[in-house]
Amino acid sequence: MLYIALYGIFMDKKIIIARIDELMKEKGISSYEIKENADISSTIYQWRKNASRDKDRCPSLRSIEKICDYFDVSLSYFFSFDKDESVKVRNKQLIKIINNLNEEQIKILELIIKQFDRANKE
Repeated sequence: MLYIALYGIFMDKKIIIARIDELMKEKGISSYEIKENADISSTIYQWRKNASRDKDRCPSLRSIEKICDYFDVSLSYFFSFDKDESVKVRNKQLIKIINNLNEEQIKILELIIKQFDRANKE
Protein backbone atom coordinates (compact mmCIF):
# COMPACT_ATOMS: atom_id res chain seq x y z
CA MET A 1 0.00 0.00 0.00
CA LEU A 2 1.29 3.41 -0.98
CA TYR A 3 0.61 5.03 2.39
CA ILE A 4 2.60 2.42 4.26
CA ALA A 5 5.58 2.96 1.94
CA LEU A 6 5.32 6.72 2.34
CA TYR A 7 4.90 6.31 6.07
CA GLY A 8 8.16 4.40 6.30
CA ILE A 9 10.04 6.86 4.14
CA PHE A 10 8.75 10.14 5.49
CA MET A 11 8.10 9.42 9.15
CA ASP A 12 10.58 11.88 10.51
CA LYS A 13 9.01 13.85 13.33
CA LYS A 14 10.55 17.14 12.18
CA ILE A 15 9.14 16.67 8.68
CA ILE A 16 5.70 15.79 10.05
CA ILE A 17 5.65 18.82 12.37
CA ALA A 18 6.79 21.05 9.49
CA ARG A 19 3.99 19.65 7.32
CA ILE A 20 1.42 20.31 10.05
CA ASP A 21 2.74 23.88 10.31
CA GLU A 22 2.36 24.27 6.52
CA LEU A 23 -1.23 23.04 6.69
CA MET A 24 -2.00 25.38 9.58
CA LYS A 25 -0.73 28.29 7.51
CA GLU A 26 -2.51 27.09 4.34
CA LYS A 27 -5.83 26.64 6.15
CA GLY A 28 -5.46 29.72 8.37
CA ILE A 29 -5.70 27.65 11.54
CA SER A 30 -3.81 28.63 14.69
CA SER A 31 -2.24 26.34 17.27
CA TYR A 32 -4.89 27.56 19.69
CA GLU A 33 -7.69 26.46 17.33
CA ILE A 34 -6.17 23.02 17.06
CA LYS A 35 -5.79 22.82 20.81
CA GLU A 36 -9.43 23.80 21.34
CA ASN A 37 -11.10 21.94 18.47
CA ALA A 38 -9.17 18.83 17.51
CA ASP A 39 -8.67 15.60 19.38
CA ILE A 40 -5.06 15.61 18.20
CA SER A 41 -3.92 18.77 19.93
CA SER A 42 -2.11 17.10 22.80
CA THR A 43 -0.35 14.82 20.36
CA ILE A 44 1.03 17.74 18.35
CA TYR A 45 2.17 19.54 21.45
CA GLN A 46 3.76 16.41 22.90
CA TRP A 47 5.72 15.88 19.69
CA ARG A 48 7.10 19.42 19.94
CA LYS A 49 7.62 19.39 23.70
CA ASN A 50 9.41 16.04 23.78
CA ALA A 51 11.41 16.58 20.60
CA SER A 52 14.71 15.69 22.23
CA ARG A 53 13.48 13.05 24.67
CA ASP A 54 11.42 11.17 22.07
CA LYS A 55 13.51 12.04 19.04
CA ASP A 56 13.24 8.53 17.57
CA ARG A 57 9.54 8.18 18.26
CA CYS A 58 7.39 8.92 15.23
CA PRO A 59 3.71 9.82 15.18
CA SER A 60 1.42 6.93 14.45
CA LEU A 61 -0.37 6.68 11.14
CA ARG A 62 -3.65 6.94 13.09
CA SER A 63 -2.54 10.30 14.54
CA ILE A 64 -1.68 11.52 11.06
CA GLU A 65 -5.09 10.35 9.83
CA LYS A 66 -6.71 12.41 12.59
CA ILE A 67 -4.65 15.40 11.52
CA CYS A 68 -5.77 14.89 7.93
CA ASP A 69 -9.41 14.65 9.04
CA TYR A 70 -9.10 17.87 11.03
CA PHE A 71 -7.49 19.75 8.14
CA ASP A 72 -9.87 18.07 5.66
CA VAL A 73 -7.06 16.73 3.49
CA SER A 74 -6.23 13.24 2.28
CA LEU A 75 -3.22 11.25 3.38
CA SER A 76 -1.89 11.60 -0.18
CA TYR A 77 -2.05 15.36 0.12
CA PHE A 78 -0.42 15.30 3.55
CA PHE A 79 2.47 13.22 2.25
CA SER A 80 2.93 15.17 -0.97
CA PHE A 81 5.91 17.27 0.05
CA ASP A 82 6.69 18.46 -3.47
CA LYS A 83 4.64 21.51 -4.56
CA ASP A 84 3.89 20.05 -8.00
CA GLU A 85 2.75 16.81 -6.43
CA SER A 86 0.58 18.72 -3.95
CA VAL A 87 -1.12 20.54 -6.81
CA LYS A 88 -1.78 17.25 -8.62
CA VAL A 89 -3.26 15.64 -5.52
CA ARG A 90 -5.40 18.70 -4.79
CA ASN A 91 -6.66 18.78 -8.39
CA LYS A 92 -7.65 15.10 -8.19
CA GLN A 93 -9.56 15.81 -4.99
CA LEU A 94 -11.37 18.73 -6.63
CA ILE A 95 -12.27 16.60 -9.65
CA LYS A 96 -13.82 13.99 -7.33
CA ILE A 97 -15.92 16.69 -5.69
CA ILE A 98 -16.97 18.15 -9.04
CA ASN A 99 -18.00 14.71 -10.30
CA ASN A 100 -20.50 14.48 -7.45
CA LEU A 101 -22.18 17.82 -8.20
CA ASN A 102 -25.55 18.06 -9.89
CA GLU A 103 -26.08 20.03 -13.12
CA GLU A 104 -27.20 23.23 -11.37
CA GLN A 105 -24.20 23.17 -9.01
CA ILE A 106 -21.85 22.66 -11.97
CA LYS A 107 -23.33 25.70 -13.73
CA ILE A 108 -22.84 27.82 -10.63
CA LEU A 109 -19.28 26.57 -10.23
CA GLU A 110 -18.59 27.33 -13.87
CA LEU A 111 -19.79 30.92 -13.40
CA ILE A 112 -17.56 31.33 -10.35
CA ILE A 113 -14.53 29.97 -12.21
CA LYS A 114 -15.20 32.32 -15.13
CA GLN A 115 -15.30 35.25 -12.70
CA PHE A 116 -11.92 34.24 -11.28
CA ASP A 117 -10.55 33.91 -14.80
CA ARG A 118 -11.75 37.40 -15.74
CA ALA A 119 -10.30 38.87 -12.54
CA ASN A 120 -6.94 37.20 -13.23
CA LYS A 121 -6.84 38.66 -16.74
CA GLU A 122 -7.42 42.21 -15.50
